[in-house]
Amino acid sequence: MIQFTQYAGRVGDLGVLFTRLPSWARFIVGVFAIPGLVLAALSLLGFLVSILALLILALPVYVLLKRITSPAAIPTDDASPGVKRVEATIVE
Repeated sequence: MIQFTQYAGRVGDLGVLFTRLPSWARFIVGVFAIPGLVLAALSLLGFLVSILALLILALPVYVLLKRITSPAAIPTDDASPGVKRVEATIVE
């Protein structure tokens, strides 16, 4: 646990050390960080594309199974459209 706190302290100090660099040195570090940022963005894009592919493949199967397993609706002809049947109990 002591080593973890030492490492966490070092990582926290990196931000302070980075801001202490001259602007030209920060620019060079930024240029060398660009490929890593691009790879991270491409990784995120690949994840989103794989989730989309999963949905595209699973959605038709879901719709088909829903149609097969849902009970068929039986039309009733005893009431015309727009008429609401009301049941009431008369108490004397």
